[in-house]
Amino acid sequence: DNPPFGKTLNSSILVPFPVESCLSNQAPSSAKESREKQKMWYRLNFQIEKGNQKTLLHFGAVDWQTHVYLNTQYLGNHTGGYDGFSFEVTDLLMKNGNTNELIIYVFDPSDDGAQPNGKQRISAIDNPGGDQYTPNSGIWQTVWLETVPDIYIDNISINADTQELKVSANLINSGTDTIKVSFDVYDGGHRIAGSQVMPGTVATIQIPSAKTWSPNNPHLYDLIVTLSTGDSIISYFGMRTFQLEDVKEGGVKRPMLNGNFTFMAGWLDQSWWPDGQYTAPSDDALKFDIEIAKSFGMNMVRLHQKVNPERWYYHADQLGVAIYQDAVQKYHGATEDTIPFFVHDMTEMIKERGNHPSIIQWETFNEGDCWKAFTKPTSKYSVEDIVALAKSLDWQNRLVDTDSGGDANNLPVGDVNDIHDYPDPKDPKPTTTKYAMIGEFGGIGAFVSGKMWVPNKCHTYLHVSTPKDEADTYVNMTKTILNRIIDISASVYTQITDVELECDGFLNYDRTNKFTNEDIVKVRNA
Repeated sequence: DNPPFGKTLNSSILVPFPVESCLSNQAPSSAKESREKQKMWYRLNFQIEKGNQKTLLHFGAVDWQTHVYLNTQYLGNHTGGYDGFSFEVTDLLMKNGNTNELIIYVFDPSDDGAQPNGKQRISAIDNPGGDQYTPNSGIWQTVWLETVPDIYIDNISINADTQELKVSANLINSGTDTIKVSFDVYDGGHRIAGSQVMPGTVATIQIPSAKTWSPNNPHLYDLIVTLSTGDSIISYFGMRTFQLEDVKEGGVKRPMLNGNFTFMAGWLDQSWWPDGQYTAPSDDALKFDIEIAKSFGMNMVRLHQKVNPERWYYHADQLGVAIYQDAVQKYHGATEDTIPFFVHDMTEMIKERGNHPSIIQWETFNEGDCWKAFTKPTSKYSVEDIVALAKSLDWQNRLVDTDSGGDANNLPVGDVNDIHDYPDPKDPKPTTTKYAMIGEFGGIGAFVSGKMWVPNKCHTYLHVSTPKDEADTYVNMTKTILNRIIDISASVYTQITDVELECDGFLNYDRTNKFTNEDIVKVRNA
């Protein structure tokens, strides 16, 4: 009600690191202090040379409710901790080096609220442990200004199979029937195909001698989108399909990548960092977490209860790692109040990340975290409605996993029979409508002295004495899965790194490797 216009605030923060991270310079020392910071103001003074073009103010993600003011004028608000939002600020900017004042109010009750919070837990600041970690409040993805012409490309929708590209562009301020949109496809710097259509119209472009995208060969084409009025953007796409099919061998359902069965062997990724929490300390850190999957022989990552910045998916697209993408859950204590926030977050996740070829499957629910709130007679959405919504929103016809490891998995909807088994993998069976997947298993933990969040307080599902024991135990588990390959099409090991006191990673929390080169080779071969 009373924004601090013209007032110097009492401390500084390094954006875009969340308040609770060390890198923010604002990390609270207790849960009590964290709760005191649930309502916060940000203030930034900046200068900009104002030209003739429109200017947009973008926010990658802010957790959770945000109100934005520029030069004392209220721009608007946004609710949602994982999706981006923007405002046009052209007429409010001060010209030619004069100071602009940006004021942002953020409210984030974290796990005290009804919104999907993933693995965040305020009490973890005082009492780390379990499978929830330090929370993340405020700005945690990049904030930036962009200049655009009067008529500009707001977004594009890409759908590419193994032969053709279907693409459309959404424009802002078009207002005329004379505008044309050109789509030009390049491979290795050479234009190989293209089309010109009206705005909002889907262009269907045949790709000659199409090269498919896969983990073994993550081929990407460049795409240049140009308006006849002058605006132009550069994008890219990969050509691939991931479809459920009947396979004669064993007579089971399999997920087929580009028409061929490829076993999806991956690990669970919470995507947390000890210094930045939700926010990686650098782009190299984002890329490292994708690269390291391939070095261990993985071709897939299940991103768990979090939506990452676009750059993470860009690296997955380029390096060739398939992504099973979770919808963020209200982890424990979901109610009917959770439902509209969940639906919003899942909808925006699919809309904002849906062009990435690396994402091949959506996970709508996880275990018992959230889905039961959708079973009340008064609920606007049922579990079946959420699965149908995910399929209707996705223009690439991806597969949908109803409930990874939970009882809603038993409902006759979705494409996956997904079970969780700790520590040893069991034998889920495919059905006439679903392929079989071990959505989580393992949790093997070798605790490394000097690498624990709290010394000597690590825990896990299966404690072993040394990293070598961890590697050998994992290798034996893969042999069990291999013996059941007639049934199983995908598996997800828990997990890539230790996270706070959950110490079952192949890597320590600081991303140092637990294993020797010999261990890594054994794991990769397995």
